Amino acid sequence: MTSKLTEEEGNFTKFFLLNFKVSPDIARRFFDGVFPPTYLAQSINSRMNAIIKLKNQKRINQAQLELLMAIPGTVWPNYLPPMPVGTTATSSKDFDLTLIICLLRNIGGLFAPSNGWDQLPHPSDILPGAHLATMKWYRNKLAHTAVTSMDKHEFTDKWNRVEKALTSLNNGQRPHEVSDILSLDLDGELAKRANAELNHLKKEYLECEKEKEQIESDFSFYREGHLPKNIAEANAAIVDAWRIEDESFYETKGTEIVYDKVKESDCMLVTSNSGLGKTATIRHIALKLHSEGFEIVPVESPEDKIKYKTNQKQVFLIDDVLGKYDLSLTLLEKWERINEKLICYLRTEMGSNKILCTLRLQVERHKRFKNTSTILNLVVINLEHESTALSKRGKTENVIETPKSK
Repeated sequence: MTSKLTEEEGNFTKFFLLNFKVSPDIARRFFDGVFPPTYLAQSINSRMNAIIKLKNQKRINQAQLELLMAIPGTVWPNYLPPMPVGTTATSSKDFDLTLIICLLRNIGGLFAPSNGWDQLPHPSDILPGAHLATMKWYRNKLAHTAVTSMDKHEFTDKWNRVEKALTSLNNGQRPHEVSDILSLDLDGELAKRANAELNHLKKEYLECEKEKEQIESDFSFYREGHLPKNIAEANAAIVDAWRIEDESFYETKGTEIVYDKVKESDCMLVTSNSGLGKTATIRHIALKLHSEGFEIVPVESPEDKIKYKTNQKQVFLIDDVLGKYDLSLTLLEKWERINEKLICYLRTEMGSNKILCTLRLQVERHKRFKNTSTILNLVVINLEHESTALSKRGKTENVIETPKSK
């Protein structure tokens, strides 16, 4: 037995398809007219400050920003985490209606509707901004309604308003998709397919909205000047474990020198042979800084320093920074590549950020490292140096065995 929609159900289905199938495409065509695809990257670059401001004001979420950052040819500020290698290139075809309208209203030079962007515009408002707001209004209402029918009067009124908006944005030409949907015969199998597509589109839209809300929730804590919650929680557990291990740590002259140098340096490399307390030392220093208001952030690469930058005082720890047993040229080249950026960051932070690293002595003495010029080379503390060697008591307390000096 075939399905047959009532007239009211058919009206609702057609209006839904108009808003979810046609509106995004017409809005995108209008967007491409304002920002031609060939020059989209150039347009974004010239309006970079405005886009960053939208992100800071939470009007563009992280997922939407990443869509913009993946557009080939865009050049973003160094303080933004770079896109992962292999990221798929994007274009306006990947923008949803929300992002399209956000960009048009904020950097597209459009006049705001007479009653604002977030209300249904007055029928007499015929500017492009009002047409976009009309499309956004009805699409949002449809996605959250539990009603699946629409009488003829309501259908005619709403359809005419959306059709007027679509036609105006389509250079005054009525989109052929409007006629196609209006003439649909929603009986039998076609009705079933249309109903299935309606449910699919609505589910897809709501899932997208839910995902955006989750992204906003995940990043809200970060945007307020803190680490993302999952990173902060993981770091807290690590630091708690360090604090327990630190109870048996014995401070030496070497520890004191490291601590004194940290106060006047932004980046420090602590080196020694294996088993002489490099890691324990920088963790102990980090815990002391933590008591002075610093947030401890264990990281693995220099990019993480930029990625997890917040508005708090932070101390970043990286163990075996250039390789555990031998010099990793890949890691060294990464530090060389990002060196100027790190120096710039540390200078602007005026001592509120510290980087503590460890490196085995055999790696630190590698000719390639000695001949390079990075912030890792600026302040190097050798725990085995005569003036910083661990005392006999210190070796005992830390259960460290070393060969007898010759």
